[in-house]
Amino acid sequence: MKEHISFKEFYPEICGIEQKVSTVEQYIRAVDHAFRTLTEHEDVKYNQKLWFRGLKNSDYSLLPSIARNASNVEYELMYLSKFKAKSLLFLDNQNINLKNEGIESYWNWLFLMHYHRAPTRLLEWTEDALVALVFAIDKDNSDDEAEKDAAVWCLNPVILNTAFTFHEYYPAGYIPNVYEKGVYEMFGPFKNSFKNEKPAAVYGPMNNISMIVQRVAYTVFPYTVPLTDMRYLPDRRKYLYKIVVDKEAKENIADQLKRYGITKTHLIPKLSSLAEEIVDE
Repeated sequence: MKEHISFKEFYPEICGIEQKVSTVEQYIRAVDHAFRTLTEHEDVKYNQKLWFRGLKNSDYSLLPSIARNASNVEYELMYLSKFKAKSLLFLDNQNINLKNEGIESYWNWLFLMHYHRAPTRLLEWTEDALVALVFAIDKDNSDDEAEKDAAVWCLNPVILNTAFTFHEYYPAGYIPNVYEKGVYEMFGPFKNSFKNEKPAAVYGPMNNISMIVQRVAYTVFPYTVPLTDMRYLPDRRKYLYKIVVDKEAKENIADQLKRYGITKTHLIPKLSSLAEEIVDE
């Protein structure tokens, strides 16, 4: 049977920066359209790309955890100080530099705290469109999430970063490693005269197998109170595109991905994920 293609899917440019899908095939076409939409108008010096963020509820914000539940971005240093003081007993197996002061140590601590789900200014993305889809339709969700459409946000990190100059000798649009001095000066632990409401796209430390498999990348938000949801940035149409996943299609899409060998166990290689997959079988 020929797959039905809706008018909205076939002509998404008429419908703005949002598109709804109900199969993996439709999703792949939507990603292709997002790439064309987000890369065709800008003249930048770098090869353009997309990052992806899967959300179990399409209404969820594009804000880091520190800005949710009435938290304040200025609490981050307090959280970090307490995390450092109370985590020493658990650090024997950490293969990153946490002992010395300085730029590298600061970011390593912040990313470690983020990995263990303490509130930070970091928002995770992936460079893999199918990874984002797996997390968007994950059945490990709340009742409210199960009843809502899911979503995958597409981000052009190169265009986002044209707002910043991390190095005077690099053209706008450069995506830095978080250890670079320019990132620390603009987005480090202290307020400065740099006025900005946008986050920057950065690469962080890849210190465990899950991060590598999931191809994790980040946006780091500034010390601005309140933080601005990326969905409401004035120029968002230049670098953001939303793909909505029909709530009625989540299970079928999960079955499709499983046939292709793409499962949560593959992306989160730990025993709890393996146990969940065995039960599903």
